[in-house]
Amino acid sequence: MGLTGLRDESVRPFAEGRLWGPHGSYEAVSAVADFAVDPRAAANHGIVDLERAAGPDGLVRFDADLRLLRPRGRGGNGRLLFVVANRGLLGGVPFSAGTPLMQIAALGGLDPGDGFLLAEGWTIAWCGWQWDITRGDAGTMGTTGVAGIAGIGLRAPTAAGVEPGRIRVEFRPDTDQGTHALSDSSLFFTFTEYPTADIDDPQALLTEQLAPDAPPRLIERERWRFVDERTVALDGGFQAFHWYTLTYRTSLCPVVGTGLLAVRDAVSWLRRDGSFTHAFGYGVSQSGRFLRQFLHEGRNVDEGGAAVFDGVLAHIAGARRGEFNHRYAQPSLTHPLGFPNLPPYDTTGLLEPQRALGAVPKLFLTNSSWEYWRGDGALVHVDSDTGDDLPDDPDARVYLLAGTDHFGAMPTALKELMPAANPVHDHDVGPVLRALFVALVQWACDGVEPPPSEVPRHTDGTATTRAEVLERFAAAGAAVPDLDALNITRDVDLGPQAAAGVGRWPLRLGAARPAIVPAIDAGGNEIAGVALPAVAVPVAAYTGWNPRRPVPGLPNPLYEFLGSRLPLLTGPPAFAGRDDYESAVRAAAERLVAARFLLAEDVEATVGEALAAYDRAADS
Repeated sequence: MGLTGLRDESVRPFAEGRLWGPHGSYEAVSAVADFAVDPRAAANHGIVDLERAAGPDGLVRFDADLRLLRPRGRGGNGRLLFVVANRGLLGGVPFSAGTPLMQIAALGGLDPGDGFLLAEGWTIAWCGWQWDITRGDAGTMGTTGVAGIAGIGLRAPTAAGVEPGRIRVEFRPDTDQGTHALSDSSLFFTFTEYPTADIDDPQALLTEQLAPDAPPRLIERERWRFVDERTVALDGGFQAFHWYTLTYRTSLCPVVGTGLLAVRDAVSWLRRDGSFTHAFGYGVSQSGRFLRQFLHEGRNVDEGGAAVFDGVLAHIAGARRGEFNHRYAQPSLTHPLGFPNLPPYDTTGLLEPQRALGAVPKLFLTNSSWEYWRGDGALVHVDSDTGDDLPDDPDARVYLLAGTDHFGAMPTALKELMPAANPVHDHDVGPVLRALFVALVQWACDGVEPPPSEVPRHTDGTATTRAEVLERFAAAGAAVPDLDALNITRDVDLGPQAAAGVGRWPLRLGAARPAIVPAIDAGGNEIAGVALPAVAVPVAAYTGWNPRRPVPGLPNPLYEFLGSRLPLLTGPPAFAGRDDYESAVRAAAERLVAARFLLAEDVEATVGEALAAYDRAADS
């Protein structure tokens, strides 16, 4: 079985019928996909509680939203790109230039930009996989009530016969809050809550921390309460920049792992008639973590034994997975601590279960500097016990995008609204990702070896510790975080049933894993990884870390996802003038083209970004 059919199908011209080279115009397809899976099939083993949702015929049924952009007349180049939606958002037409970083429009309203993939004849697909998404093209953006979220999601089946069990909800507000939903909902997103089974539960626990790795402090039960089955309140309110963890019992038990099967079977169904010779998966951040879990669970083979993806690009996922397949899982969690933090972290360990089944895709893992400073990025390519360098997996490559942060090309004006201590930057890694996607396709389809991995390594002196880097910036007077307030990846003990997908909460934390970051040059810029021209020929020191603005009485941790733009440690850059600088960045761009980290057509865009940075520096 698998995807059994579509309903509520709508087919409309895309981008007002604009022609995209030899492949003509595109159409936007929206539908609901119905699924039926056999919990006894080997390909479905390990989906937690799946057997508890079987109907009278022994099958488990669910549905999900499906979206397609395809050439009219079913033409195209015979290649499919599946994009894993991030929290229900389509995000945009992937690898297109000239578009917003993260679009919230419905399919028909996406800005195609230069239509990079459309001009090549690709079909692009999305399928809902999160059970906790508010579905529909006319959703709202969180509690603001601003229309525009185009949420695609999944109606997961419910597991029968499960006694109420323990769950935890984690949140860290940026502003004081009187109440909080029993989910990771925020100002911008609303997710489905796990309701408490008992609003008077005397065993429920609420703790707070003042830094990500600080010991939790228990908050007395009489100081907080469940306002209703979906909301919690604390006397005096939840304070900004405190980390809270609420542990309680719930009776809601969706089979969350059916999201993995929905993705697998949607791609399998699209490939079934032979229209596509190759299929690729792409995910960013949460969606990249989803793809890491998809491969670690061996989901790249469908119920019939056919391969799903030929290649996968997971961007800014670090070494984590996600809350995508365990009892009471919350896929939407921004800072998950638990199942997502379990080993293996390294690429060969990650792919081992899939390799045992066959159909290992070619895999690219790309990370910004932030994932390294978060404490897990390097675990993709180092020994998690010793920190020693590991060799590349034969089917994978790993790339650090030097001097960039998790939010990338988000406009500086938006980044500056966040409570970071240092100035920010907005480096656009899109051109590098375009070139890497081309290299991935050539590897998977034509056997052309890709560029070698570019990561910090001890063997070549490009890897170091966070303490060494921060010491140098602190000596220059830059704002830096407290060393003992940094994020740490620790061993996680979820109890004796963790292997079966049932966690014990509160969890227990153990030993710390190595935290390795890129070494820096004399000016403060990273010497490992793929450097955009603006970073290779810098007018500032660009980092993947940025401390939170100081708050009286609190430690100084990193503010999540943001990098810093700081004065060069060597003083102002020495260029004869703008023309001299432009010559240097053009040479850097051409070197990237030669190394296949940049397409020739994107040279002007990257040079333009570097010149804009030069002009800002000159004006200041």
